[in-house]
Amino acid sequence: MRKLFLILAFTSLLFAGYQAPLTVKGATTIDSKKAFELYNKGVKFLDVRPLRFLKNGKIKNTLHLYVDEMTKYKLEKLVRQDEAVIFYCNGSGCPLSAKALKLAVSYGYTKLYYYRDGIPAWDYYKLPIQK
Repeated sequence: MRKLFLILAFTSLLFAGYQAPLTVKGATTIDSKKAFELYNKGVKFLDVRPLRFLKNGKIKNTLHLYVDEMTKYKLEKLVRQDEAVIFYCNGSGCPLSAKALKLAVSYGYTKLYYYRDGIPAWDYYKLPIQK
């Protein structure tokens, strides 16, 4: 938990003053309650952070594809274009999930969810974390 806090604090400094957009065109923005509801229904989660962040925790059973390495081909290997998927990163101060969602929209994906609050909120609510 302390490591996760330190990583999130570092990320906050890295993107100081940055606020992720409230919405991303082509995606539905969801809060933690809706994210957990979809999680329990088996909707896939996609963590788009750099690999180094995952060692400190990720949403349990989530997929991973770093946004800067995301191609249509790599995304299709994880999620079909007609399949629902939830994108997340380090929360409202992190630009990565919004960036990844814009790419997914450009690749033709239509069932996209934007979990803007990301891992900090998931952890805050003590939802399933995998280390």
